[in-house]
Amino acid sequence: MPHSLGLYSLQLLNLTSRPHLAGLPEDLESAEVVAERWKNDGLLVIKPKYNVLLSYSDDNNLNRVTLTSDDGSFIIQTNGTEKVYDLTQPKTVNPFLAYTPNGTVNSTKLFYSNYGTLEDLQKLASVVGNASLQGSIIIMRYGSFFRGDKIMHAQYFGAIGAILYNDPADYAPFGTTADQVYDQTWYMPPSGAQRGSVLILDDYMYRLKEENVKYLPKIPAQPIGYAEAQVILQYLEGNEVPVEWRGALPNVTYRYGGELHNGSTIEVKTYNRLQRKDTYDVIGIMKGDIELDRYIVMGNHRDAWSLGAIDPTSGTATMLEITRVLGEMYKNGFRPRRSLMFCSWEAEEYGLIGSMEYVQVPSAYDAPGQTVYDKWMRVNRNNMTDEPKLTYGLGSGSDFFSFDQLVGSSNMDARYTYNSAEQRNIASHPLYHTSYEVFSMMKKFVDPDFTAHRTMGQFIGVLVLLLSETPVLQFNVTRYTMALMQAMNNLKPNDPTILDPLRNAINDFGKTAEDFVARSKLMDRENPYEIRFYNDQLLQLERSFLNPLRQGGDHTDFKHIVFAPAKDNQYAASGFPTISDAIFNNNQIEIEYQVAIATYFVRGALSILKDFNNFFS
Repeated sequence: MPHSLGLYSLQLLNLTSRPHLAGLPEDLESAEVVAERWKNDGLLVIKPKYNVLLSYSDDNNLNRVTLTSDDGSFIIQTNGTEKVYDLTQPKTVNPFLAYTPNGTVNSTKLFYSNYGTLEDLQKLASVVGNASLQGSIIIMRYGSFFRGDKIMHAQYFGAIGAILYNDPADYAPFGTTADQVYDQTWYMPPSGAQRGSVLILDDYMYRLKEENVKYLPKIPAQPIGYAEAQVILQYLEGNEVPVEWRGALPNVTYRYGGELHNGSTIEVKTYNRLQRKDTYDVIGIMKGDIELDRYIVMGNHRDAWSLGAIDPTSGTATMLEITRVLGEMYKNGFRPRRSLMFCSWEAEEYGLIGSMEYVQVPSAYDAPGQTVYDKWMRVNRNNMTDEPKLTYGLGSGSDFFSFDQLVGSSNMDARYTYNSAEQRNIASHPLYHTSYEVFSMMKKFVDPDFTAHRTMGQFIGVLVLLLSETPVLQFNVTRYTMALMQAMNNLKPNDPTILDPLRNAINDFGKTAEDFVARSKLMDRENPYEIRFYNDQLLQLERSFLNPLRQGGDHTDFKHIVFAPAKDNQYAASGFPTISDAIFNNNQIEIEYQVAIATYFVRGALSILKDFNNFFS
């Protein structure tokens, strides 16, 4: 059954015709659309409901940042909105940072801390002094890592408020004139402001009282446009920052900051509120014919901060086209070997809530034997080895997190993306989480004929069928040896020999993995029991790296001992994060302790791959 370019376009046009912010009626309407489509495709559909804590801005009171002179007159007050280019476009939520508190803070001290990494804040503190940061407001640029960690770092160093903006160096690298930005190109215009959540991941099953939720920032924070940031940064005092801290705002000398110019005052005022809302995942199931207890799970989140033509709706449109094609096959007699599960998650933007709730809350359709959670993967070929260039470890940037960190399934994340070199290494697609992520932008600048959508749909559709229909799972365990060695080699302790126990365990894992592959070539592929036995070993491998005690208070929900976000970056996966953090803190005893734990789990994983006839050898 062919994939239709026109249907991809039509799917996206329909899905982006309304806002779909999680917890609001419009997103429930989107859930009903997905559910009806899947019922028509012949899927068994369930719609789990969860009551969760979400965060909203106040449409009647705009969040603003105000710079005031010593006589009380405004130097600049931010709009709290973005410029409207299309008057027919539905109104979307104004820029805000979900889960930052309602409040007003003022200071005569403003500091600039580059991307707001822990290293950036430490550098700033070393230049201006820790005491100077107390009671200040800190402005940071988007990019490099998770926005929530930026706010928490500012709070940790004593700031009472934070401001985020998209610097043109990262989001409009070719210039900021009208012909160089949206709506003439896909680059961020001067008024664009990136919305987003600052929620640090934690457990959602036990409903804490709001005042006891430790992982929510305590300081007001607000995103603004870079035209507004330009005016504010011009009032910074202090020494100039190093070259690597400088952005590309015209007529701005980037400085560390301090007391504001001419006795000015900076104010951050927000009207955000926390509210419990019912949210709905949509789950569509095509039952398998032979191994119906084994699932191939494919998902995409549905909610968006605005109309979400790229994030997430390009994925939803693609998934709906895949299920349409598979549904036609199903109606014509096709039955998958293993069950297929399609998932439309809600409240991903708030902190992966829909997928995490589904994994944590027992369901009528639990999938203890699930094979892979398949949600977009990056693949390029290595010309020297013909191996794919794989990014090992998915981090926590999307809904694969719960499957990766809580249940230990094998996951992949695939996407069509821009050529980073041609785009001057922009931080992300430039209009990410703005009101400009609309259908016309996709049609004009990103995928005009929807061939990228169709190619991704065909790739994922074929991949789902291969994973479902191939009796012997096609996982390459020797790549895990490379991933483990790469993760260990990225660790840089003062004494490299402290890693020797882990290094020896990884070497032994590699030998066992090679032996496992050699045995698989001798397997009787006509014997269903032998195939099941082999597949079960593959399924258990990823799970063997999960620490049931989790990784301590600083890694609350992270169980994966090898690939999990580091303490100061909730987005990216860090190899052996607890060892990395111990090295960062220069704690020799903790390094030895964490190396011992990691070694234990690598050797446990090694045992999973052993020939059971020689298990004790």
